[in-house]
Amino acid sequence: MRRMPSLVWLLAALTGCTGTIGAGNEDDGVITPPGTDPQSCTSTASPGAPVPMRRLTAVQVMRTVDEVLGVQVELDVSDERLFAFRSNISSSVDFVAARGYLDFAEAAVAASDLSPCVEAGEACTTWLLDDVAERLFRRPLVDEERARYQTAFDAGALEDGPETGARWALEAMLQSPTLLYLDEVVDEDGYLDSYSMASRLALTLWGSNPDAELLDKARLGELATADQIRAAAETMLADPRSAGGLTDFVDQWLRLERLNDPDARPDLEALGAETLTALRAEPVQLMRMLVEEGADLDTLLTTPETVKSELLADLYAGDILETSGNKTTLDPARRAGILAMPGVMAALSHAGATSPTLRGYNILSNFLCTPPPPPPAGVNVTLPDIGPGKTTRERLEAHFNDPVCASCHGPMDGMGFAFEGIDWLGRSRDTEFDKPIDDTSEFPLDGEKVTVDGPDGLATVMANSPSVASCVVRQWASYGGGIPDKKEAACLVEHLAEDAQKPGGLRAMILGFVISDWYRRGPEEAQ
Repeated sequence: MRRMPSLVWLLAALTGCTGTIGAGNEDDGVITPPGTDPQSCTSTASPGAPVPMRRLTAVQVMRTVDEVLGVQVELDVSDERLFAFRSNISSSVDFVAARGYLDFAEAAVAASDLSPCVEAGEACTTWLLDDVAERLFRRPLVDEERARYQTAFDAGALEDGPETGARWALEAMLQSPTLLYLDEVVDEDGYLDSYSMASRLALTLWGSNPDAELLDKARLGELATADQIRAAAETMLADPRSAGGLTDFVDQWLRLERLNDPDARPDLEALGAETLTALRAEPVQLMRMLVEEGADLDTLLTTPETVKSELLADLYAGDILETSGNKTTLDPARRAGILAMPGVMAALSHAGATSPTLRGYNILSNFLCTPPPPPPAGVNVTLPDIGPGKTTRERLEAHFNDPVCASCHGPMDGMGFAFEGIDWLGRSRDTEFDKPIDDTSEFPLDGEKVTVDGPDGLATVMANSPSVASCVVRQWASYGGGIPDKKEAACLVEHLAEDAQKPGGLRAMILGFVISDWYRRGPEEAQ
């Protein structure tokens, strides 16, 4: 069993940890579409995702401290974003970030219940070193660490009693690289040991550290085989905490953070905090509901059903056909799948105006994995002034008169036009400037030009597209692995894309990835 050398930890703590990928260069080793190389998919085995280690995101740290210490404190540290997802594999911990971790540690400990340490005695250090530390560090302390935190406790206790000792030790733990970075151990066979596997599973599926039960499984060596990992992951998906992992995936995948960005959407504040929270939560709730029901990817893209929400009833208005139990059935001609939800449509709009460009860009980038290039230098991206009372579509189509713009905006905006019947607040509409909405859409897909009418038409062709299935799996693999997927994962992606379109496909996609070699094997640099 090998642990990463202390020098690597020191470099990580001071300068950040650099992986083997070229962040920002999506073509550097990224997989090609399935089927392009008939010899490429003889096996789904792989050497493991090439990331030596990564720093937890701010949300993952906050969730962990909330679950372990029962306190909710804001961590003001920025995360690196690699394409759609946050993953700190190369960003530095500079002075500002170090100060953020210090402030967080002090605030979290100040708000914590330190009653186990009010009375001096062995119970305090047992709680700190055998319970809290193991939960924070995702494994038991080694002797050197126990001695270090015992020394911090003793110094604080000598200064002002056991409660101060606990505070000093806890503040040190909350700033430790062992908490902030994935400290992964690779066994002789090249696979992660059980504690490292517990960490990856919990951070992927829950968005936080493993609990005591999962650490017990690791202690007993019950996370060593694919069958054991599948069983643990099934249990974890059924746990309410799976909302954390699915939130991290769906929220970033669909760019839902724009709903709470006052620079992007200053007008949304008027809806009220509760409604904004409901808008942002609904796509995650749908994903979780469909995973629990054993639905496939096609259902995620096309279903007219959603979770019941009183807060969103006014935004849906006449689109609601029926509400029964915890489900609402919507007009399938107006609403189809996760993309047509009010929160997604509002996030991909501007203040007071829809944006077929943003909506189309999201499909190309996150559902087809073919993001268009940035505009050439010197090209005027301002929409032409074609007079008052012109619809969004009319203004964008005038933009197409420039062939340089048309080459990218034609297919991109073409996809976005399918959602023009949904306004910038996520409400259905039939007219703009008293003109009937035209939500017909034409664009290339899988080598053919397709024409669709509205969200349901777009959802149907996307659900039938192997390119979309492959891309959605790539998104999940990028999120779960912490890096953009690479060519070594091509066979796995193709296999999971086929599974995703079968009954139970969403669950199969999630579970198939976490039992794969790409996920379970340690990085080669650590072996």
